This record gives sequence, C-alpha cells and structure tokens, in this order.
Amino acid sequence: MELMKNYSDLLNEIDCIKLQIKWTENEFEYWSGIKLSDDSDSIPLHTKKHHKTKTQLIQIEKKRRALNKLHERLEYHERTKARMDAIFKQFKGIEYKVAYKRWVEYKTLQEIADELGYSHGHIKNI
Repeated sequence: MELMKNYSDLLNEIDCIKLQIKWTENEFEYWSGIKLSDDSDSIPLHTKKHHKTKTQLIQIEKKRRALNKLHERLEYHERTKARMDAIFKQFKGIEYKVAYKRWVEYKTLQEIADELGYSHGHIKNI
C-alpha cells in the first residue's frame, strides 16, 4: 500500500505547487503592476510601493522564471497523477478500494465500511 501513500503525497505536492504559483503570481503583479488574474486575494496594485526601475525589472524576471519552473513542475506531477490514476483503475479487489479510500481520500475505517457495505471489523482486518 506504499503506492497509495506515494499517491497521496503526490496530491499534496500538486496542491502546494498550485499555492506557490498563486503566491508567485501575486508577487509578479506587485512588481510589474500587471494583473494576471481577477482574484480578490491578489495584492492591490494601488498599494504598490515605488521602487527603482532596475529593482523592479530584476524582480519581474525572477518571478517570471519562478512561474515557468512552477508550471513545469505542476505539469510533470499532473502527468504522473494521470498515469497513476490509470494504474489504480486496473486494480481489482476490496484491499485496493480500502487502501485508496484510507490513504488518498483520508477516510476513517468506519466511513469506508459504511460506503462499501461491510462491517468495521471486516474493513479493519483488511
């Protein structure tokens, strides 16, 4: 069931990368004055401090490079997730269903038992 734990870690990594992208986009918007999204979470552009042009250009380039790297990492992890999803669909048996629900969906044994129509004791023994 190590595979399920790895998959769960992969999903967490994808979530973290998406959050890093959002933060970096906010920083890019701050330095460039260019809004990348309509999110209300972004830094208000009218509160932007005035910096020297050279400093702004350096920061904009750093944020652009960081965003490119983050998007590449996200694409790689999403491709890995798609491959793992395809593998999981091939698995048969109650053991894999229980492991998936336990490690990926973070469900309790009782929740899994209720969903699959088995007793808590039976699921616990799997």
